[in-house]
Amino acid sequence: MSAIDSSNWTTANVGYEEFKIPPKYENPYKSDFHMYEFDEDIDVFTIRYVNPAIMDLYGYFIERNTAKKVNVSGHDAVHFTSYDRYDKTNNSKLWFSAGEEFYYITWRGNNITPTIKEVVKSASDSNYTHEEFYDILNEEYQNYRIINAIESQRFDYPSSEGYHTFYSYGSNGANFGVIR
Repeated sequence: MSAIDSSNWTTANVGYEEFKIPPKYENPYKSDFHMYEFDEDIDVFTIRYVNPAIMDLYGYFIERNTAKKVNVSGHDAVHFTSYDRYDKTNNSKLWFSAGEEFYYITWRGNNITPTIKEVVKSASDSNYTHEEFYDILNEEYQNYRIINAIESQRFDYPSSEGYHTFYSYGSNGANFGVIR
């Protein structure tokens, strides 16, 4: 199979990266710092910068999709697949890092196509080793589980009795409690 010639593809800046955009996904529905969204349906083709919401998004995806560790164009990645009963389509999400930032790409189908490989290839190399990449994602997932366990307890403290639960997550880890 011959390599794809992406020399005439347009580019889009998402997060801190410039990605090559295949001709069939030019003229986005929406494009800003956080996301390049080709269609109103984000599963058609989207590139998203996920660092601001990595814990919530990764946790959500890992609990609701089939996941497989892969290497795409030299990038360690997690390939999520799912079936959308509403659209009756198979969808993919590919999580990877470029530099020190995390991104995902969504598209229709279960296979990582040469086009998707070329988009990933257009990003900077990851600054993380294989182990660091997966350790970061595993830690984010564990934090997601902790926060969701705490939040599921919120209903144990009725607001009519003046209780309120809170949680925060920052550089000092996860914090939670109940205030009256």
